[in-house]
Amino acid sequence: MTIATVALQQGQSDLGAQIREQVRQQIQEAQEQARAAQQAAQQAAQQAAKAPAPPNPGEATTVVPPVPPMPMQMDAMPPQVFDIVIFFFITVAVIIIGLPIARALGRRLDRKPYKQALDPGLTSQLQRIENTVDSMAIEIERISEAQRYMARLQTERAEPASLPPTDAR
Repeated sequence: MTIATVALQQGQSDLGAQIREQVRQQIQEAQEQARAAQQAAQQAAQQAAKAPAPPNPGEATTVVPPVPPMPMQMDAMPPQVFDIVIFFFITVAVIIIGLPIARALGRRLDRKPYKQALDPGLTSQLQRIENTVDSMAIEIERISEAQRYMARLQTERAEPASLPPTDAR
């Protein structure tokens, strides 16, 4: 670096430092003025509260108690917030309690009807009926087979016997 650039940088840093210092001084002066104005306003409010205004001779006098200055509260909540919070927790409680009850009712409604076990006597009777139906099916099949056989024999017999060929001599 050259001597000129170093000098230029030092001059700029000195200029920046001067500006920063002036800004700090202005901020401090503004803060002091704000404090003085706040104190003056508080003193004026206290004096106004202590010294009542002289009444007019023709007017009725009413004494109004002084209103203390309200401090600025940034964390104050509106009263509706409490109602909203209460309703929120009631809703959460209803969901926590009501959801399992609703699920149980839904499962109960969706459940398939319960099949009752059959009586052992009824089971044996149904088994006998099944065996009887199976044996009847076998017998019917035999009868139909015999009928087909008889029909085939009758068709073969009904054909006329062919005559021997005659020689035309």
